Amino acid sequence: MAIGALSLGLAALVIAVGAVLQAATGMGTGILIVPLLALIDLNLVPGPVVMASMALSLPMAWRGRRHIADHELRPLLAGLVAGCSVGALGLAALPPDRVGLAFAVVILATVAVTTVGVHLPFNRRSLVSVGVIAGVMGASSGVGAPPIALLYQHREGPELRPTLAFVYAISSLIILGFLTLFGRFGLHEISLALVLVPGYVLGYLLATPLARILDAGYSRVAVLVLSTVSALALLLRSL
Repeated sequence: MAIGALSLGLAALVIAVGAVLQAATGMGTGILIVPLLALIDLNLVPGPVVMASMALSLPMAWRGRRHIADHELRPLLAGLVAGCSVGALGLAALPPDRVGLAFAVVILATVAVTTVGVHLPFNRRSLVSVGVIAGVMGASSGVGAPPIALLYQHREGPELRPTLAFVYAISSLIILGFLTLFGRFGLHEISLALVLVPGYVLGYLLATPLARILDAGYSRVAVLVLSTVSALALLLRSL
């Protein structure tokens, strides 16, 4: 089913705003972008937005590639592979009229966990566990970053942001691979992703000059509130 030019333009605007917030504040904004895109058109999630998001994560990872802490990523990536297989299979099994409902529930659960600010120990077990959870969420809804961000929230140093960007990029590739395997990602989704890419590029370019203006605290609250409202709207529409 074709998506109108107005819907695609609105989707690109949503992505640009979300990309600015993510790149400038360091907070993953999939919880804001995904429910809004789902309200615009369910065909935009999860595959197209996951692919398009690499236009943001790849440049960030490349820019800080010398600081990526890759020695600790194997357990996380192993968990991601396992979780993505489960999430993609679950999405493929969902009736089309229940997809929006599933997205809304995942978003609301993510907002709740993010708001509480759960402290996770940084060890091999937590890396694997978070990888599985992020994989399930990412493949089923397009929102896999928050569990990973929670795991890394107390880590410091110049390697933090490029490492997270690298993980997001790799997890996106894994998610797309499993979505393709289960028939939820193909040429149509690729064409939609390419239309969404300029929104991420624009957000990435605007993030640096806007970083001095945006207050991370207020931005975080705004993202969580808007995510909740849009997820509830999606939930009501899907019932």
